[in-house]
Amino acid sequence: MGAGRLTLKRVQLTIRRMDAEHKPCVGAESGDRIDLERPGGLKRAARSDVRMTHGPEVSRRGLLATAVGGVLLGGHGRKRLARAEGTGARVDEAQTRPAGAASSDLYDPMAVGELPQYIFFNVAPHSGWHQGRPKSFTPELCEEIIDTIGTRGHERRRMGVSFIFSILERKLETSARSLQNLLDAALAADLPVLITLDGQNWWQSRSDLWNWWDPDAPGYDPANRLNVEWTGWSPETAVKIGWRNWGRQLRVAPAPNLASPRFLAEHWKAYDVLIPILLRWYRRLPATRKYLFGGVKLGWEASINVNAYHYKNGNEIFERSPHDASGDPDDHSPEKGWTFGQAALGYAAVRTAGIKTSGELTKFDIEQVVYQYLESLCREAHRRGIPKHMIFTHQGGTYAPWDQHLSFKPAINDYSIPGWSFYSHDPPDCGSLARDLESAGRQQWAACEWWRGAADEVGWRERFARTLNFKRCRFVCVYNWNGFAKAPGGPAAVSSLLQQTKD
Repeated sequence: MGAGRLTLKRVQLTIRRMDAEHKPCVGAESGDRIDLERPGGLKRAARSDVRMTHGPEVSRRGLLATAVGGVLLGGHGRKRLARAEGTGARVDEAQTRPAGAASSDLYDPMAVGELPQYIFFNVAPHSGWHQGRPKSFTPELCEEIIDTIGTRGHERRRMGVSFIFSILERKLETSARSLQNLLDAALAADLPVLITLDGQNWWQSRSDLWNWWDPDAPGYDPANRLNVEWTGWSPETAVKIGWRNWGRQLRVAPAPNLASPRFLAEHWKAYDVLIPILLRWYRRLPATRKYLFGGVKLGWEASINVNAYHYKNGNEIFERSPHDASGDPDDHSPEKGWTFGQAALGYAAVRTAGIKTSGELTKFDIEQVVYQYLESLCREAHRRGIPKHMIFTHQGGTYAPWDQHLSFKPAINDYSIPGWSFYSHDPPDCGSLARDLESAGRQQWAACEWWRGAADEVGWRERFARTLNFKRCRFVCVYNWNGFAKAPGGPAAVSSLLQQTKD
């Protein structure tokens, strides 16, 4: 956003109203917007601490009024100008606001004893439950986990199960039935559940969004260049293929443009179907069993250049051998920084988001666009009814050497609790993690994907403890159950942790 004078058509402010227990008041959750054109909007806002959406805190005295061409925000008598396109538009400074610049923590349900701290076990796709087979979601797998661990835990710490729905794969009606069956299975087994909705990693079947080059293949549309990533500032550099390595390298669909309107619209279609199912289930739970809803995780290591990377001359590699990957390179190393030593992706998203249109693509540019993507996911989920303190982000791209990769800031926004993956280091040892949380005024966070292996029960307990006891950890999600169930000492360590004294 430039420094020039802009026209203000309508302003919406966010509020922070807290009751005596520091819990958001009914109808006024932290981050909700107040419409100054609505009758009573300004009066209601004046009774609360007020701040611009994505702007700094201001006091009650500091709220002055709207003015032609801008809004005057007090404190130091400074003006902040923002443009709101059309009636009812939301003031949004995401292009200039640093990633992770949220100003305060959200409501903490653990602090008031409303929800426990969780240890979730993720069930990998096709390892018992299958998104494309609704009938596979039965309570038996939940019971297997309970029997193996030997306890469900107690009101301060409980065990649960996690599953990922790849929302751009499968028919939505099929995913909807699978989600409902999973929720019913969790209820029947009395086992809390964490639901992941991800649209970035798997979209193999959506050639209608990414096939821009092959007129003889399904989904062909040259305009699909705008939905995939580029290796330069123009659509002519659009990629045709990506690579991923989650234990072994495989070819995947081209990396998506995280800012593409069409790509994002497909997310919202899935949200419109799946989130109401989750909300209906949650609202029907009796008050004594609300703990069964552990939250919604949005994104699955959201990042660029990580889980759909592109080799230099990647299109040529694909064109020479479209059906044989045996000769593909295999050199994707975090030691080489945020591009992993390969072709830098992110130009399409950065340009589409309006962050930059030329010049050098930087790590900070990638942080900004990942922040915007995650923030939009969380904002839309909250708009559909999910409380902010039950929404969790899952950012990727955080590796050692820490200063050469993404910071932890893109995961932090006003609509959610931030989360990351932990494989190589315990949270206290992860670069700027503590500093990034503290600078944003945050204590709550989540270990959204975790495997800190150990040789025995004592080692596993120490690994879990270093994560669970770091700041206000809402949950640890172990990836994955099928491996952990066989890990020497692992189940016994969790059983011990879950049976510790409630205090």
